[in-house]
Amino acid sequence: MKAKKLKKMLFLIVLSAAIGLSGFCFSGCSAGKKTSETAEATVYYGLEDNIQDGVILHCFDWTFKQIKEALPEIAKAGFSSVQTSPAQASYKGNSAWYFLYQPNGFYINDSGLGSEEDLKELCAAADKYGIKVIVDVVANHLAGDHSGIDSTLMPSKYWHNYGSLSDYSNRYEITHGDIGMPDLNTEDSYVQNKVASYIQKLKSDGVDGIRWDAAKHISLPSEGSSFWSTVIDSDMFNYGEILGSPVDNNASQAASLIEEYAKYMSVTDSSYSSTILNAFTNGKVSLKKGNWTVHSSVPANKIVYWAESHDTYSNHTNEGGWTKNVDQNIIDRAYAIIASRNGATALYFSRPSQTDKDSILVGEQGSTHFTSPEVAAVNHFHNACNGEDDFYDTDSTYNTAYVSRKSGAVLVLGSDANQSVSVKNHLTTPGTYIDEISGNVFTVTEDTISGKIGSTGIAVFYKVDAEKKGSTSSDQ
Repeated sequence: MKAKKLKKMLFLIVLSAAIGLSGFCFSGCSAGKKTSETAEATVYYGLEDNIQDGVILHCFDWTFKQIKEALPEIAKAGFSSVQTSPAQASYKGNSAWYFLYQPNGFYINDSGLGSEEDLKELCAAADKYGIKVIVDVVANHLAGDHSGIDSTLMPSKYWHNYGSLSDYSNRYEITHGDIGMPDLNTEDSYVQNKVASYIQKLKSDGVDGIRWDAAKHISLPSEGSSFWSTVIDSDMFNYGEILGSPVDNNASQAASLIEEYAKYMSVTDSSYSSTILNAFTNGKVSLKKGNWTVHSSVPANKIVYWAESHDTYSNHTNEGGWTKNVDQNIIDRAYAIIASRNGATALYFSRPSQTDKDSILVGEQGSTHFTSPEVAAVNHFHNACNGEDDFYDTDSTYNTAYVSRKSGAVLVLGSDANQSVSVKNHLTTPGTYIDEISGNVFTVTEDTISGKIGSTGIAVFYKVDAEKKGSTSSDQ
């Protein structure tokens, strides 16, 4: 019998050196038991049924078969969802990644990731693990060479003719200008129905969510377009790529626009994500608590964060691809903060083996660093503490950023490692805990959180609610 879809898909994993996870304890545990617990303890973690409640592994350029084969490791690492690159028909060959973002139309074709049947098989297999599948969709534009695109979309009425986008302070230009490829007339009902039909096809194949590429370049209802109200399937998870702001140099208009986008989908907050990473890159911690959640009325449960994205890694450095030069451990420190927040989901990027834009090829599986103890521990924390209030704070004495939740905390050093800290406790239940990454003991009182952060510069501890231990995914 097919595995039951539970609100919490709980996995019981026996601790082993192979995955490098350390035990934890809470109030009532004895620090003297740490050695035996580290060797024999079990770790519980729940994969969230709602994509927004969990965290997402971006399997950038992986084939559908590669993702399918990695599902056991993805589940163990605590990722509730995987995101694929675009499945739309595009140039196929020994092609660079960006050709997938120059599609020929709104239909599935093997452009290097696999066939439609491969996608169906991935979705069916992922469902057994309680993992959801998100597919990247390019709807703002098609390939520049119109000789290869869907012939029904060739007439000029289906295209904007504004010219190249150059002024990001001009909202009309943002939504009607070309961003390297000819811009589709997304206000047109025929174009909208083409996109909507493609979304329904993906849904029928088992896809659970859509990532909308270049969403800020597609008009909103307040701007005279019914695109989003037509194409969005509210039964699926949707999130839009909003790089920077929907419009520059106009804070009130930007806030109004992002709030409207959030009525239809979750939205990326690349500005706050970059703020957190920039601080760690400079060996410091950020004092800022958010961007869209602070400067607009977008709630945390409509936000998507990342430490790095495919754009910040895979483009040339002068095109914004700067994180390729940032050490993975610094990326992980930023991820530890953004992925431990309540409400928001976070995207973890599987880095390609190559760094040059033209050498990053479709179909080549990326890094498996997502299985590392520090990344997995953050994900387990995120799942275990779902729904609990959070409090983000920093401590200048210890150069530490941390997120305090009722059931535990995540602490990250701005630089260095193997350092004892004592910071103010805001929400965490007093008790004795074990850092899942290092096995170090942390003591929590009403006033302080104290312990030694290990070699990764990240510490994660939490307790699991007894109610979350009662169900597993083994019901076949």
